[in-house]
Amino acid sequence: MCDDHTMNTGTINISNVLQRNRISLDGEWNIIVDPYEMGYIGILGDRNDRGFFRDHTPRHPGDRVEYDFDSSPTLTVPGDWNTQDERLHFYEGTIWYRRKVEVDYRDEWESGRTFLHIGAANHTSRVFLDGIELSTHAGGFSPYAVELTGRLTAGTHSLVIQVDNRREPDRIPAMRSDWWNFGGLTRSVDLVFVPDVFLQHAWLTMAPDGRVIGGVELNGGATDVRLRIPSLNLDTTVNTDFELDIAPERWNPGAPVLHDVRWTCGTDEVSDEVGFRTVETDGTDIVVNGKRTFLHGISIHSETPTGGRRANTAEHASTLLGWAQDLGANFVRLAHYQHDEHMVREADRLGILAWCEMPVYWGIAFDQPEVLGNAQEQLEELIVRDRSRAAVIFWSVANETLPSPERTAFLATLAERARELDPTRLISAAMLTLPTKEADHLIDDPLGAAVDVVAINQYLGWYYGDRETIPEATWRSVFGKPIVFTEMGGGAKAGHHGDEGEIWTEEFQAALYRAHIEMVKANRSSNGGEVAGLSPWILKDFRAPVRVLPGIQDGYNRKGLISEEGERKLAFDVLHAYYAQLAAAKD
Repeated sequence: MCDDHTMNTGTINISNVLQRNRISLDGEWNIIVDPYEMGYIGILGDRNDRGFFRDHTPRHPGDRVEYDFDSSPTLTVPGDWNTQDERLHFYEGTIWYRRKVEVDYRDEWESGRTFLHIGAANHTSRVFLDGIELSTHAGGFSPYAVELTGRLTAGTHSLVIQVDNRREPDRIPAMRSDWWNFGGLTRSVDLVFVPDVFLQHAWLTMAPDGRVIGGVELNGGATDVRLRIPSLNLDTTVNTDFELDIAPERWNPGAPVLHDVRWTCGTDEVSDEVGFRTVETDGTDIVVNGKRTFLHGISIHSETPTGGRRANTAEHASTLLGWAQDLGANFVRLAHYQHDEHMVREADRLGILAWCEMPVYWGIAFDQPEVLGNAQEQLEELIVRDRSRAAVIFWSVANETLPSPERTAFLATLAERARELDPTRLISAAMLTLPTKEADHLIDDPLGAAVDVVAINQYLGWYYGDRETIPEATWRSVFGKPIVFTEMGGGAKAGHHGDEGEIWTEEFQAALYRAHIEMVKANRSSNGGEVAGLSPWILKDFRAPVRVLPGIQDGYNRKGLISEEGERKLAFDVLHAYYAQLAAAKD
C-alpha cells in the first residue's frame, strides 16, 4: 500500500462489540490478488480512480473494465489467505476483498448508527463503500470500526476492503519475525448497530489498593450512564472516570468469580461479565489479591489447535486454554501480538492469568516518529478492548528488542502511555538475553527501569550453553524487581525419539525441561532468588517461514509441548509434573 506513514484515519475503537446488535458479514468474499497494487495506484504513481475499489462492471459492450469481482475466486472470512489456497501460501502483498451488502427495511437500518467492525486485517487495510474510500488502518492484530451511518440506503451496496500484509521496515512488526505472516481478514467482520448516542467505551477494574474504578466514553452526545451490578445490589449513575464504593467477591486464578454488569445510556444497553482482582509487585514478588503468586504458565501463539491457521473462534480459545489448564498452568503469555477477544474472555471464565503483548518485535525503526505514533495507536487498541478483563495482569510493550538509546526511549514512552491508559496492571517487555560464559547472569538492560517486571527470554542448553550447567545458573537484575522467564526451552519433532543427547528428539527436549525446572526452583524468590514465574516457549508448534530444516521443522517452530496436530510430547508431562507439585504445595 502507498502512504505507509499515514496514521489511522476514519477509524474508531468500540468496546464490548461481542455484546452488541450485529449482523455478521463472515462467509465467502470475492477476492482479487494484486501484487503490483494496480487496483489502487495508477501507472504514474497516483491514485487509480478506476481502481478495483470502484467495483465497476462494463456499462456497454465497448467499455474496458479489466477486472470482475463477480467471476473472481473467493476466500472465507474470517481466515488467513495463506492456508486457504496453496498458491497464496507465501504470498505477501495486496488482496482485494469484495462483498455485496443487501439492505432492507428492518429496524436496524432505519434508526441510530451503523458501523463496520473488523476484528483484524493484517497488516494495513483500506475500507471502501460503493467506491468511496472511508478509512485506512495500520496494525494487523487489533480491531477497529468504520462508521457507515447514512451510507447504507435500501438496496445493494459494494463493500471492498484492501488488505496488504507486506513486511516493511517502518511497520510494526517490521521485516523479520519468528511466526507466519498470515494475511487477510483474519477475524470476524460485522455490521454493528448502535443508537445515535452510544457507549463507545465502558470499563471496570480493580486498582492495586482494592478500589473499584472505571470509565465511560460516550459517542454522539452527553447523558447520564446507568450502571447496575445485581450481585452487589449496585444501581448508580456514573460519568467519565469514576470510583465505586463496593467490595466485590474477588476473581482469583483457578477460582474465577465474574459479576454481571449492565450499562445503560439512553436507549443503548450493553452487558458484560467482569471480575475484580488486584495485582502489584512487592520487591521481587508478584502479588495477586494480596497473596504472593508464582506464575507457572505457558506461552501461546494465535494458531488453531490443528491445521496451522490463524485462530479466531471461541472454540479455538477453549481448546488452547483447555490444554494450558491440562498442563497445570495458572498463567498464559499471549504472544507476540493482540489475540482474538475470545481468548481473553475465555481466560476470564477459566481463571487463568494472562500477559497481552504488542507486536514490537526485533528490528523496529525506533528512530522514526511515525512508527512510534502507530505503536501508540496499536497499544491503545490493545488496552481499551481488554481492560475490563480480570485475567489480564500484564501489558507488554515489546519482545526481544536489542538495547539502544532510541529503542529504550521508544519503549519507555509506550510504557508510560500504557500506565496512562490503565494504571492498574503491570507493565513489562520480554528482553533478549545473549550468550555468556558466566553462570551468574546479571540483567542490566536499561529498559528494566521503565517496567514493573523484568521479563527475559533465555535459551540455555539450546542456542547457547551446556545443558549440564543449567541447574547451577543464577539470575538477578540490578533493578530489584521480579524476574519472569517469558521464554525457555528447545525444539523436538513429535514422534522423533532417541537418547537425551540427540537433538530434535522428544527425549532431548524433556531432559532440557528437567534441567530448566531445577534452575527455576533454585532461583525462585521464595528460595532467596528473584524469579517470580515462567511461561516456557511454547504450548504448540506453530508456522514459521524461518524454520526450514527438512524432515524436522518443515516450516514449523518445533519448540511446542504439543505438535501442530495436537500430539503431546514428553516435555509436556515433565512440565505438568512440576506444575502439579506447585499446585499440591498451593504455591
